Amino acid sequence: MGRSYNQYCGVAAALDVIGERWTLLIVRNLLLGPLRYTELLRGLPGITTNLLAKRLREMEEAGLIERVQIAPGDGSGAYRLTDDGYGLEPSVHALGRWGWRRLSLARPGQHRSFEWLLVALRRRYRGGEDMTAEIVADGTPYRFELSADGARIGRGSSAAPDVRLRGSATDFVRLFLEGWGGTGIEVDGSQERAKALVAAFERGDPPELAAGRRSR
Repeated sequence: MGRSYNQYCGVAAALDVIGERWTLLIVRNLLLGPLRYTELLRGLPGITTNLLAKRLREMEEAGLIERVQIAPGDGSGAYRLTDDGYGLEPSVHALGRWGWRRLSLARPGQHRSFEWLLVALRRRYRGGEDMTAEIVADGTPYRFELSADGARIGRGSSAAPDVRLRGSATDFVRLFLEGWGGTGIEVDGSQERAKALVAAFERGDPPELAAGRRSR
């Protein structure tokens, strides 16, 4: 990967692999499923094409990602996380919780992405639901699979969702961060199931996590 801290320590060993700039953000973007090189480049504003190619090569050599075909005859292929790469998800969420407290209003020029919110929703799941759902944001489908102990959220359609929601990405951001008031979301299916989907996620990071931090 690059220079090593040369320390017999788990934190140092992890940083030997993921400590380079952009590496964890590539992991973040792949948590929702495979992406082609051009999609990764578009989803990481500020990275150069040469640096992205270098990081992907390093991550592949480290066993964090692998190349796959996501469509028959797809010559370009795509990148997806390996099991070892997915093992970084708790670390991504822990950093997200920590960093969320440091965010104020977005500054002019700061990039935003609806998909980054979807990654955050994976850690904000309250638990206890049992449903499949699909949201279509600006024409792009995302599937939700909720069970008692976890939420799987990824790119792509759901074959037979219990409920399907359609709207703009902006409306979905408002829906998950502020609730139903004033959004132009269309619902195919039960309104109650749609409300249960939204209610299954905390608006911000769960308050008990912050309370736990303060009590230490």
